[in-house]
Amino acid sequence: MKLLIIGFVFLTTGCAQLMHGQLQPVILKDVKKQIMFTTCSGAAEDWSSCNRKAGEVCTNGYYALEKFENANGGIRELTFKCN
Repeated sequence: MKLLIIGFVFLTTGCAQLMHGQLQPVILKDVKKQIMFTTCSGAAEDWSSCNRKAGEVCTNGYYALEKFENANGGIRELTFKCN
């Protein structure tokens, strides 16, 4: 019974971490051209998260240079530049 309770605690803790996952940062990919990169992969983030992060960095808007998503949708990457 103890083992079952401990397993349940670990399971619920792990699910809570997925629900409140850490957002990936925006990285300056090319200093001269001011090109930035971010990911919004996994269960914790989606494309709206990538778009929100780009919008926060680029207050006057941005345009996407490249969007990548693998076949199962687990990896999402956005390369962008501010207007």
